[in-house]
Amino acid sequence: MRVVFCGSGGFAIPSLRAIVASSHELVGIVTQPARPAGRGGHLRPTPVFQAAAEMGRAAVECANINVAEGVELIAGLKPDVIAVADFGQLIRKAVRDLPPAGSFNLHGSLLPQLRGAAPVNWAIILGQKVTGVTTFALVAKMDAGDIYLQAATDIQPAETAEELRVRLAELGAPLVVRTLDLLAAGGAKPRPQQESQATFARPLTKADGRINWSADAATIRNRVHGTWPWPAARSLFRRKGGREQAVTLVRAEVAEGHVSTPAGMVDGKGAVSTGGGRLRVLEIQPAGGRVMTWRDFVNGYRVAEGDRFLSIAPAKEK
Repeated sequence: MRVVFCGSGGFAIPSLRAIVASSHELVGIVTQPARPAGRGGHLRPTPVFQAAAEMGRAAVECANINVAEGVELIAGLKPDVIAVADFGQLIRKAVRDLPPAGSFNLHGSLLPQLRGAAPVNWAIILGQKVTGVTTFALVAKMDAGDIYLQAATDIQPAETAEELRVRLAELGAPLVVRTLDLLAAGGAKPRPQQESQATFARPLTKADGRINWSADAATIRNRVHGTWPWPAARSLFRRKGGREQAVTLVRAEVAEGHVSTPAGMVDGKGAVSTGGGRLRVLEIQPAGGRVMTWRDFVNGYRVAEGDRFLSIAPAKEK
C-alpha cells in the first residue's frame, strides 16, 4: 500500500523505520515544523525529520495539516492509508478520509485506558502494573476510534517514563506494520472501544512534579519515575541548621522497615520517611548540577540523619 506517515517525536521513529523496511511503499513523511531549542534558540527539526534524513528520506514540515495547503499536500501523494504516531496535531476529517483505507494511529496505552497526551507518564504515576500500545482508527473524538491491534507489557518498578516510552515505541512498531498488512489484505476487523472503561491522561504541568512527602512511599516513587524527565519530581532539601536547596529526584525505590521519623526526614539508614513507609533515593540532581547517585550526593553534601526533604509550596516555585 501507498503510505503517508505523520510523526514528530521520538516515539514515532521505530514505526517510521519499520514502515521503510516493510513491503509497503512510503510515499510521504509529514512532521511538525522546526522549533527554537536550547539557550541560543536555534531552530531544531523534529526527531522524525532528523531520522528521515538519516534514512535518506525527505520529511515535509507542516504547521497545520488540516488547512487547504495540508489537504492538498496529502491528496497529491495519493496514499492508500495514513499512519500516525506521536504527530502532535489532530487530523480532521478532510485529511483522515482522503485515503481509501482510512487513517490510523499508534497510541502508548491499552485503549480505552489513558486516552490523551501523556499515557506513558500517567500509567506510572497511577501505579499501573501493565500498559501497552494500540493501533486504532482515527475519528473525530480523541483516541476513541475502533481498535485494530494491541500489545501489552509489564511496567518495571525501577522504570522511568523516559525508559518506558522507548520500550513502548519499539513494541508498537511491528503493530503498525501488521495493521498495514491487515488493511492491505482487507482482513482488518477493528473492534469498538468500551466507553464505560475509558480513562484520560491529561497533559502534564509543572505542578505535577511537586513531591508531597505526606504521601506513601510507593506513590512518591511512582511520581518520581512517571515525571522524568519532565516536569521532573522536585523537592527542597534542608540540612539541619542549614539553608534549603532545590533538588530533583530521578530514581527511587520503596525501602523496607517502619517509619520512625517525620515525613521527609532522612533516617539513620539513609532512607527517607514518608506518609506511609520509607523511600530510598537512588539518583538525585541538585539544582544547577548533574544527576548523581544518592551515595555521591550524601558524600558531596554531607547528608546526615535528621536532614530533611520538604514539599515545595506552589507560591514559592517560579
